[in-house]
Amino acid sequence: MRRNHPSLLWATGSVLLVLMAVWAMPRFNLFTEGSGELLVLHLIIELFSVFVALLVVVMAWNVFTDENRSTSRTLIFGFSVVAGLDLMHAVSYPGMPDLLTPSSTPKAIFFWFLARAFDLLTFWLLALGVRLPGQRWHALAVAVGVLAVVFAWGTWCLDWFPTTYVPGEGATTLNGQIDLLLLAGYWAAAWVFVRSTHSLRNRYLAWACFLMGLAQLLLNGFADTGDVLLFFGHVLKIAAFALIFKGTFWLGLRAPYNLLQQSEQQLRSKQTELDTLLSRIPAGLARIDVAGRYVYVNQRLAQRLGQPVEHIVGRPFGEVIRPERNATVGQHLSLALSGQPTGYEGQTYLVNGEPNHATVWMAPEHDSAGQVVGVIAVVLDVTEQRRLQQDLAHSMHEIAELKAALDAHAIVAITNAQGIITSVNDKFCEISQYRRDEVLGQSHRIINSGHHSEAFFRDLWQTISSGNVWTGEICNRAKNGSLYWVHTTIVPFVGKDGLAEQYIAIRADITKRKQAEQDAQRMALHDALTDLPNRRLMAERVSQAIAHAVRDKHVSALLLLDLDHFKEVNDTLGHAQGDELLRAVANRLRASVRQTDTVARLGGDEFVVLLTDIAPDMAAATAAASDWAEKMRAQLARPYELHGEPVIATPSVGVVLFGSATDDPEEMLKQADMALYKAKAGGRNQVCFFDPSLQAEVNSRTSLLRDLRAAVELDQLRLLYQPVVDRARRVLGVEALVRWQHPERGLVSPAAFIPLAEQSGIILQIGEWVLDTACAQLSAWADDPVRKAWTIAVNVCARQFNEATFVATVEAALARAGANPAHLRLEITESMLQSDLDSTITKMRQLNDRGVRFSLDDFGTGYSSLSYLKLLPLDQFKIDKSFVDDILNNRKDLAVAKTILGLASNLGLGVVAEGVESAAQYELLATYGCEAFQGYLFCKPVPVEALPRQSSI
Repeated sequence: MRRNHPSLLWATGSVLLVLMAVWAMPRFNLFTEGSGELLVLHLIIELFSVFVALLVVVMAWNVFTDENRSTSRTLIFGFSVVAGLDLMHAVSYPGMPDLLTPSSTPKAIFFWFLARAFDLLTFWLLALGVRLPGQRWHALAVAVGVLAVVFAWGTWCLDWFPTTYVPGEGATTLNGQIDLLLLAGYWAAAWVFVRSTHSLRNRYLAWACFLMGLAQLLLNGFADTGDVLLFFGHVLKIAAFALIFKGTFWLGLRAPYNLLQQSEQQLRSKQTELDTLLSRIPAGLARIDVAGRYVYVNQRLAQRLGQPVEHIVGRPFGEVIRPERNATVGQHLSLALSGQPTGYEGQTYLVNGEPNHATVWMAPEHDSAGQVVGVIAVVLDVTEQRRLQQDLAHSMHEIAELKAALDAHAIVAITNAQGIITSVNDKFCEISQYRRDEVLGQSHRIINSGHHSEAFFRDLWQTISSGNVWTGEICNRAKNGSLYWVHTTIVPFVGKDGLAEQYIAIRADITKRKQAEQDAQRMALHDALTDLPNRRLMAERVSQAIAHAVRDKHVSALLLLDLDHFKEVNDTLGHAQGDELLRAVANRLRASVRQTDTVARLGGDEFVVLLTDIAPDMAAATAAASDWAEKMRAQLARPYELHGEPVIATPSVGVVLFGSATDDPEEMLKQADMALYKAKAGGRNQVCFFDPSLQAEVNSRTSLLRDLRAAVELDQLRLLYQPVVDRARRVLGVEALVRWQHPERGLVSPAAFIPLAEQSGIILQIGEWVLDTACAQLSAWADDPVRKAWTIAVNVCARQFNEATFVATVEAALARAGANPAHLRLEITESMLQSDLDSTITKMRQLNDRGVRFSLDDFGTGYSSLSYLKLLPLDQFKIDKSFVDDILNNRKDLAVAKTILGLASNLGLGVVAEGVESAAQYELLATYGCEAFQGYLFCKPVPVEALPRQSSI
């Protein structure tokens, strides 16, 4: 109740607050007892109660719902008595005209109490659901009788009723007790109403009982009729009767109207639903009366006619439809009005001019007597269906054309679910060379070439039988035995049960393409010059040979052959003769091996021979491979005749044996290459087998290279310095010599790692580190009084010098250190002057212009052209140690040294003699004019901190 009617809760709260305020006020008289204002106000209040009670009786007398009819007799009886008693109470109030007997307060109280007793009785009868017997007039008659008895009692026998009021003293104790009894009865009835049902009427009656109980509480113990509490008690009574009116008369009167409104709403809802349904039906609907006027059209037909519904209804059809349709519509409307259903289809045009196809059905509408009263017309838009039919016809035509095109260009065969051929086109017969009657009823085994495995066809059937399309390439055999390739797409047609019912195979002849692919593949896998397998195909064959050797437990051999001095043939006879020689070598190798062996050309003059399964064990295989290799060497060493000229081209052969699952083709080629170079190093024209020691050497070199790559980053390189002195043994400068201090290998010799660094390119990184370190040392010596004039010589290899950024690298090193370029000396070798001399001179001059000096190291050991020595910006030669070592005993070494000294003198260059280890060597060189010396006689290469502090050694 609280959830549904919060307003009543607020009202109740407000009443209680007002009641508490009134109760807390001092007692006073609002009116003078017997005054005119009091009488008028009291009469109005009571007449309101009487009026409400009578309205309840009238309502109860005229109710027609089953729910209210069951309580109507109770309401008629109870509120008839209450209305009469409240009227008697009003006219008996003191100051009112006398009615048979004088009006008085006790008389008014008597009728009040009896009125409250009867309305409390009525409340309880309603709350408990008690049904009074008899008819409505019986209840009214009993009420009149009760009123007559009570009126007689209160008029002539009032003294039979206990005293409830004493003038001048107020209400008696009995009066207060009766008030409390009424209070308890009202509130108990209110509780029963609340607990019984949740009807709106009972809720109003419960609040009415609650307010009547509060009224009795205020009336308890009043002093006289003008008491303010008495006034407020009557006000609560008005409020209670207003709720009674609301809960009985107003609700009872409103219920029929609500029912009527609900019926109308339902009817309108049904009509709306029908209109919505008819408007959403994908067809135009119309009702036409016998006069040809539209009685009803739905929205879809109105849109089709291009007019609002309200403009169509009531008008003849001839005024609505297009004029050219009048005759047709009129004819079929007449048939329908005659009782005969009819229909037609035709093309018309919509309001926007768009052509439209429609099917119209007309059926007669009959009344209850069976007479035709109109026509029901249904208009279906079939424009889309007609378009689909046209599209279908067009598609069928296209399919026919596609089939004709397919038959003209594709090979088509249709089989049933078992693979039996049921249809083929002419192209199938043309390429297979079978007549149609020869293949129908057969399977595709008739053209099986045997090229594909059983697993191939098993996978094909598994794919198409599961309802999937298979696409691939198949090699077939024609009737004459020739092979042809087709690109095939097999499409299964699946039935409703999900199983394939037939298959259609569409093929395209790709025989020429496959031939081209085979030719291209042969070109990709074979050497164009000799038609031998190339490196790629050889790698595949080697992998297969390893697998076969492991499986068959046999040993095989790989031979790598290289022609000795083949470059001379190209240089002297020309490349055409060189190619002819390579083809002759290929032919001899083919003739020297078995059908199962492989001969391949790797490139240049390198050939590989793969000998498979030559022996069951390694010892026998070594002997067999040696025989094979020697036989081939002898065959290839025989003279060749190239355009009438005899040519000798001996081979060197490297052999490696294999037969283990761990063998790797690339690794085997490397091992064969090691053996080959061992054969060349041994004098060429011989056979060498791979020895694990060769592998150990390679592994050692690989390990050393790996450590060398990290040497700079791990700060393992050291720079030692060896002084260069003059005749007076004064230090002129030092040569920077790099050393590698490895944590495990110890001090690694430059002879061991410098060639490796040059081959691998690490020399660039090392060279840059040496330059940076040397320049930093020059900068550190700038403030040293002894060493500030010293130069530092740095060796530069050809790989460094040929770098395009070499000049920038040197300049950057000088700039970073802030060193004096005039104290930096770069030592180059004669080998660096053999190629791109112009670039070499340009770089030297660029650095020389900056102040950098150049020395020609190891002079006399290489090939130096005197014509270009004068072009180089050199300022110093260095006599190689190889000439100094035996200068005391070897006249030739002395002659070379004297020549170098003379040449330098003539060119105006200085000379440094390297490797001076004895005083005799020193004195002899000085005698012939040598001005600078370097060697162990003076000082070994030492760290910078071990260099002499004095200017002389």
